[in-house]
Amino acid sequence: MGVYRKLFSIALPIALQQFLSTSVNFIDTIMIGKLGEIALASVGLSNQFFFFYNIVLFGLVSGGAIFFAQFWGKYDLDGISKSTALTVLFGLIISLPFFVLTLFFPNLVMKFFSPDPLVIEAGIKYLRILSFSFPIFSLSMVFSFVLRSVHKAHIPMFVTTIELSSNVFFNYILIFGKLGFPKLGIVGAAIATVASRIIGLVFLLIIMKTKDLPGRFTIKHIKMLNLTFIKRFLRYTLPTIANEFAWSLGFTMYSVIYAHMSTKVIAARNILGTIEGFAWAFTFSLANAASVIIGNYLGAKKFDEAFKLSKKIIILTEIVATISAFATYFGTTFAINLFNVSDEVKNLVIVAMAISMGFLPLKVYNGLNVVGFLRAGGDTRFSFAVEASTLWFLGVPLAAIGGLILKLSFPVVLLLTMADEIVKSIILSYRFKSRKWIRNIVEGL
Repeated sequence: MGVYRKLFSIALPIALQQFLSTSVNFIDTIMIGKLGEIALASVGLSNQFFFFYNIVLFGLVSGGAIFFAQFWGKYDLDGISKSTALTVLFGLIISLPFFVLTLFFPNLVMKFFSPDPLVIEAGIKYLRILSFSFPIFSLSMVFSFVLRSVHKAHIPMFVTTIELSSNVFFNYILIFGKLGFPKLGIVGAAIATVASRIIGLVFLLIIMKTKDLPGRFTIKHIKMLNLTFIKRFLRYTLPTIANEFAWSLGFTMYSVIYAHMSTKVIAARNILGTIEGFAWAFTFSLANAASVIIGNYLGAKKFDEAFKLSKKIIILTEIVATISAFATYFGTTFAINLFNVSDEVKNLVIVAMAISMGFLPLKVYNGLNVVGFLRAGGDTRFSFAVEASTLWFLGVPLAAIGGLILKLSFPVVLLLTMADEIVKSIILSYRFKSRKWIRNIVEGL
């Protein structure tokens, strides 16, 4: 019972953090949607590029979190600090090309996503300002994952509350020109995003310093980074980066395909993604919490207990996913009327949401295996092989054929992409039962 309490003590703050983030994205989308479909499409596609960065960075940080969790399992604080230092370094390296592209070449980014000149022009203004948030976001994500791994998930949740509240406030005054500020439209939305992320990082660092929490590092810990440690770190994190890179690039290709179908499809996909986030809020938090708990057990070499607990977590998560799917679809029928879009776009969202939520339990099962279990045990190469192959040999080709060649509707194209999830679930089920993912990766470090 203590383990379940521990699981929920990590999952609930992550879920609330995700729920708050999704809620603010929802409000942002409504605010920007008041500016029209062009503004909604341009910001949505710009954020798709940030989503690409976010997922690649998640690959690195979740790879680093394998070490955070397993070192915490053996209560090695220096090991956590070394892992944090190395993850921060690589996180900043990853953020550099994204920063350069969006600051100096935003036109190339927007032209990749959309052929519409009006959408491109608006997106360029947004991306140039958003560029400064990339390195800031990198640091925040690393420290948040460290705190989750040492069972302090409530702190990132608290900081996220401050950050997102700031974002809503700055959006309101800068997009619409309130409280004496000029009306800046989507430029105001970009400034609000950067300002709120700076506020979030500052609060996070202050709390970690004042409470003397694990994960802070000094020159001493950087000097402790020997070649053996770096090689072991890269052995497990490079596949997670490659995994998330391939996955995010695949989903970016989905956005490109949808963008070339029509601007209405872009708007529908943006609204769909925003509302979908509510369904993912708690289910994905369980996967993250499972990764921490299972990683702690593996770090302490409690292998049988880790496997037994993982089977119970699967049952619990599937129940939550099913409830979330029904609740989200029901909520969509009401929430869709809050958006200032045409009836055609609204109908597309309603039908597409039925398909998306119908497959949610299967998608959650796959995510739980990849992020929660296999990654916790360092089985990152296998995860990469499965996710990349099913997405690129099934999902993306089927979307391209359906959307660009056969000219099928958005909901039908979305349905075709689910072939990827079906095949993936079969492969992951066999891997989970084999127990080959159960291993300790920090022994001797």
